Amino acid sequence: MISAQNVKNNNYVILGLGRSGLSVAAALQAGGAKVLCLDDNPKYLKKAEELGFNCSLPDKVNWNEIDVLLVSPGIHIIILSLTMLFYQQLKTE
Repeated sequence: MISAQNVKNNNYVILGLGRSGLSVAAALQAGGAKVLCLDDNPKYLKKAEELGFNCSLPDKVNWNEIDVLLVSPGIHIIILSLTMLFYQQLKTE
C-alpha cells in the first residue's frame, strides 16, 4: 500500500467509496490523516466500515473541521459543483 505524505493530522473527507475512494482513504490513513468516508450506497459504507474506516452521512459531518474534501471519479457533476461552492480545497482524480 502507498502511504500519502504530509497529511498527518489533517482531516479528510472521501466522497465516493468505490475502488478509487477506498484506495485514497487507505493511503491517507496510512500517512496519519484523519479520514471520514461518505457514500450514498450502503454496500460501500459497510465495506469501508469493515476495513476500519469512520463513515458518516453528509448531514452528520461537522464541515468546519474538514481540511480537504476528495471527490471520487464516479461522483455526479452536480454534486461536485455544489461542493465547490463550499470548499476551498477540492481535488479530483
